[in-house]
Order: sequence, then structure tokens, then C-alpha cells
Amino acid sequence: MSRTRSAKSVSLVIPVYNQLDYTKQCLESIARCTDQPYELIIVDNASTDGTQEFLRDVKATVITNPRNLGCAKAWNQGVRASHGDVIGILNNDIVVTKGWIEGLVKFMEQEGHGIVSPAAREGYLNYDLDAYAVEFTQSCKDATRSELYGACMVINRDVFDRIGLFDEAFAYGGCEDIDFFWRAKAAGFSAGLTGSVLIHHFSMVTQDAIKRSETKVYPAENLAHFKKKWNRTVRGNWAARRWADLKHKWVRRYERLRYGHTLIEKCYGQG
Repeated sequence: MSRTRSAKSVSLVIPVYNQLDYTKQCLESIARCTDQPYELIIVDNASTDGTQEFLRDVKATVITNPRNLGCAKAWNQGVRASHGDVIGILNNDIVVTKGWIEGLVKFMEQEGHGIVSPAAREGYLNYDLDAYAVEFTQSCKDATRSELYGACMVINRDVFDRIGLFDEAFAYGGCEDIDFFWRAKAAGFSAGLTGSVLIHHFSMVTQDAIKRSETKVYPAENLAHFKKKWNRTVRGNWAARRWADLKHKWVRRYERLRYGHTLIEKCYGQG
């Protein structure tokens, strides 16, 4: 997929809570790999590791919270402060590659999706991401899935206008992206994940830190809220879970055979 500048204006919303080294890598990759003009909004959830001091020198709109409000509330703060036609919701533990936002916006426009996400490689960044992304996106440029990837979502503002913001009853992080996706589908919007764009995602960096230092109960609370709201669990009953697992295995096998990759890959080992 060729990279062409879109007429749509772009806002990027990144919530942060400590993990300064990951934030630096994320912002550096965005600055280096994004040719299209963009509005950057960073929501700091009361970081204590030097993040607040670092952000003073970052060219962005910075919202500083007195305590950790979690993902959904921080995302909503960023969306309310944004002005773009499309809004990227990004974790701070991702690294993007050249042409990422242009590719995602083009995919959105071509397919008519309300929400789009890139392919991702998860785990240790122990490889040449830029070189790998060139080979991956050439091989997988036509590969898609009808789903989203919560660590990096680009959302048309029309979706927020119609269904509202993220559900702030989900604490810290977890289920709010799935809930938003289901609400968007119910309102007639589609979502798509494209192999024409690849990011690296270290995965669960902030959530694992919260579980170690603050609380471990919020995932169960989020699941309970989801079940009460939708009258089902995230993955459904045994039959639904079994079918989803079989389908996932088939999709991954098909992607490997067709494209030489799967759209969500794991990278193991430290070096």
C-alpha cells in the first residue's frame, strides 16, 4: 500500500503512567516515522518517575492528572481535547514504523471502516524493526482482519459523535476497548486490522506494573462490569469460546500460508 498524505486531520492521544523509557521510544518513533501533520495529546496519570519533567519539553498538549485515572478516563480526556477528523488512541509501549498513520488513514478511507488498527509484533524489541516492517508490509499488504488492536486504534470522529466516549466504569485498563468496539458495531460501524502497517508492541507494560505495585483486583471487576452491561462474558459460553479458538487458529494458519506471517506475531527472547 502506497503512503499518501490524507486530507483528514489527525490527533494522537497517548495516556502515560510512569514507564518513561517506553514513552520516549514511542514519541521518538512517532516523530521519526510520521510525515503527515498531527496533533499530539499526552495524558499523564500522575507519573512519579520523571515523566512529568520530561513532558515539559515535548511539543504536545499535556494533560496532567493528580492521580491515576486509568485508560478510559484518560482516553476520554484526550478525545475531548482533540481537534482531528480521526483520532489515534495509542499505548505508550508501542513503536511505530514509517508511514504508519498515512497507511492506516488510507486503509480507513478505502474500506469505509470507522476504526482501524495495524498489524503488530509483540514482545522484546530484539530485531531491526524498520527493516522487518518493510518486508512484512510488502508481504501482508492485502491481509486484513475484521477486528481491532487495542494498543493502537485510529477512530473516525463520527464514531464518537454517534456512540459517545469510552465507558469510564472500566477501571485502570481492560475491556473498555472491546466494549467500545461492540457499541460501534451496534451503531453500524465496521473495524479492520491491516497488514499494510506494522508496529511493535512491548505489551502490558503499564498494566503489569499496576498489578505489581497497586492492585490486582481490577481485571475481575472490569469483567464483572462487562458481563452486567452485555449480559454475557467477553468470550461467551464454552461453545463460543471453543469456536473462537478454532477460528483464531485457522486464521493464523491461513495467514502464515498465504502471507508468510500472522498479523499479530509474538517475538520471544531478549536478544
